[in-house]
Amino acid sequence: MSRDRAPQRFVELTALAVWIAYTSSYAITFALTGLPVWTAIRAALANSIPDAMLAIAAFRVSRAIDRGHRAAHGLVARHAPWAALLIGVTVLIKNLLLWFDYVIVAGTRFQLNPAVIFWHTFLSALVYVTVAAATHAWLIGQRLREEEANAVRAEALRAQAEIAALRAQLNPHFLFNTLHSVLGLVRRDPALAEAALEKLGDLLHYATRVHRNGVDWIALRHECDFVDTYLDLEAIRLGDRLRVVRNLDEAALDCQVPTFSLQPLVENAVRHGIAPRAEGGQIVVGARLQPDGNRLRLEVCNDGAGQRSSESEEGGLGLRVLRERLDALYRGTASMTAGPTSGGGYSVVLTLPVIARDTEINE
Repeated sequence: MSRDRAPQRFVELTALAVWIAYTSSYAITFALTGLPVWTAIRAALANSIPDAMLAIAAFRVSRAIDRGHRAAHGLVARHAPWAALLIGVTVLIKNLLLWFDYVIVAGTRFQLNPAVIFWHTFLSALVYVTVAAATHAWLIGQRLREEEANAVRAEALRAQAEIAALRAQLNPHFLFNTLHSVLGLVRRDPALAEAALEKLGDLLHYATRVHRNGVDWIALRHECDFVDTYLDLEAIRLGDRLRVVRNLDEAALDCQVPTFSLQPLVENAVRHGIAPRAEGGQIVVGARLQPDGNRLRLEVCNDGAGQRSSESEEGGLGLRVLRERLDALYRGTASMTAGPTSGGGYSVVLTLPVIARDTEINE
């Protein structure tokens, strides 16, 4: 049974069960009055079959009214003529079936009883009202579910568009800064510039694949490889002035992180904590899982005067875009904190939920 068919089959089986219970209550009531069992069953069917037909008609009328006018007000007025007609026909069919059973089948005399007719009318009206109300409630609930699903889809599309825009904004920023560094070597040291261009080619290869495939998630080990290539490029420019320490837990390297989540932190540390100092400095790149295993902590700190990075328009762009991407991807469950360290340096920390992703960048 298909998933789409299952709810309809459930409704059909429920309606059948209700009709059987309705017929059984009629038969038991007639049997308790002293009628023979088969006579009680025939009388029960003569009452329940027309009411079943009435229920089907009430369901279809309710759907037709809902399609033509979905506003809740005025439903009673639109149902009134249909209810009067269908209930009257149902009561007529009940009495015709009872006449047929009494006169043709049993060969006895049949007499109309106003009290019985009133009772038939009351029960048929109750059937119509119950089915109509349940149908409208079901239709309204179905529309609400559809509207909620549409809202969720719209929100997902909006978030995807926002994330894609932020990713596209980050790529040019990163490439511009990297090209600026390489161009600075061309005049001073052509040999170093050539080596730097090779490293730049590796960076462009990664960035192009990310942009082409629309990748937003990658294993941390791949992001670290990308950062290592970037640091190799900066080491060509800065030489011994740049010292890097890596504190990476092996268990953390398999976690999925947003693409370009670590590189802006390292770039910020190099450009504002190391490069301006004649003696250079040290960058520490750390990654570890928190004890509960549900959150990943990424940290990049330097021992230079990095406080200016948060105030620099150029340096702050990468961090600002990264912060916005984290908000869009994690819906507020990730955090990013930045500030001076006790030793006079500067540190940026990302705390990310550990989530299961299978995204890989295709070659």
